[in-house]
Amino acid sequence: MSKNTKSSGSASYPHLWRWAAEFGTVEIGHCGQTRSFIRVLDEGGIVWKGRRNYTTLDAALADADAGVSRWMRDQLGTSEVA
Repeated sequence: MSKNTKSSGSASYPHLWRWAAEFGTVEIGHCGQTRSFIRVLDEGGIVWKGRRNYTTLDAALADADAGVSRWMRDQLGTSEVA
């Protein structure tokens, strides 16, 4: 991954970037089992799942970033991104 890609991704979706670096994975694509287009997982399973459809990939990523931010606030007491 190039330096510019990392800067762009971490700036646009800082909570997802931190999640992928420190906590787990982000899955993108339709899933019949969860009926979601985007999911955030840790070793225990799904932490957050999005809607079935989004108008753009950016909308899905923004929704996931907000969901991860809430999870960090609720579980870690902060949603600060280093």
